[in-house]
Amino acid sequence: MSISLRKHASKLIAATLAVSAMASVSAAALEQPVAVLSSNLNSSVGTVLTSDQITTAEQALAKAKAEAEAKAKAEAEAKAKAEAEAAKKAAAQDAYNKLLTDPVAAKTVSYSSSLLATDAIKSNATSLGNYKLTFYCPCATCNGVAGAKTASGTTPTEGRTIAVDSSIIPLGSRVYIEGYGVFIAEDTGGAIKNNKIDILVSSHSRAYDLGVQYANVYLLD
Repeated sequence: MSISLRKHASKLIAATLAVSAMASVSAAALEQPVAVLSSNLNSSVGTVLTSDQITTAEQALAKAKAEAEAKAKAEAEAKAKAEAEAAKKAAAQDAYNKLLTDPVAAKTVSYSSSLLATDAIKSNATSLGNYKLTFYCPCATCNGVAGAKTASGTTPTEGRTIAVDSSIIPLGSRVYIEGYGVFIAEDTGGAIKNNKIDILVSSHSRAYDLGVQYANVYLLD
C-alpha cells in the first residue's frame, strides 16, 4: 500500500474514533476531528487497510457526523421552544399585572370573547364562581336617587362601577368578569346579595336591553 493511501486510511480511522468521542458534544466539533488524535492513533500510519475497510470507516464517519448534527439540531429546537414558552408565560404574567395596576377607564359595557379569562387570571386570581349579572344606570328608578354617588363615594361610571355584596367582595376590589373585563367594586344594593353583580351602564334603556347575563367572576386583589 502506498504511503499516501496509508495516511488516508490512518486519518479515516482516527477521524472515526474521534467522532465517536465528540458526537455527544456538538456537530461543530466534527469539523476538525484529526486535530485531537493521540500518539497511539498517529502510530497507525503503518496500518494496511483494504478498500472495504476504508469504505466502512468513511461510512462510520458520515453516520457519526449526521447523528451529531441531528442531536445538535434537536437540542437547538428544544431550547428555542422552551424559550418561546417562557416568553409567552412572562407576557401573560405582565398582562395580568397590568390588570392590577392600570387605571380602570370608562368604557362601553358589552360582551366580548376577547375578554375571556386567561390562564394567568385563572392561576393568580381568586375564582368566585359563576355570577348572575344585572345592569343598572344612575337614574332614580335604578339608583333610588338620580345622580347619587356610589356606596364608596365615587361617581358611578360605566365600564368601571359595579355593585356587589360587600360581605363577599370588599368595596374597592378589582373584579374580572369573564367576557366583560375589569371593574371596581364601588357600589352596593339591597338586592345585590351572594353571587350577583349589578353592572352600571349609562342609560336605563341600555340596562334594559342588556337584561340578565351569567359569567365567571374573579377577584383580582
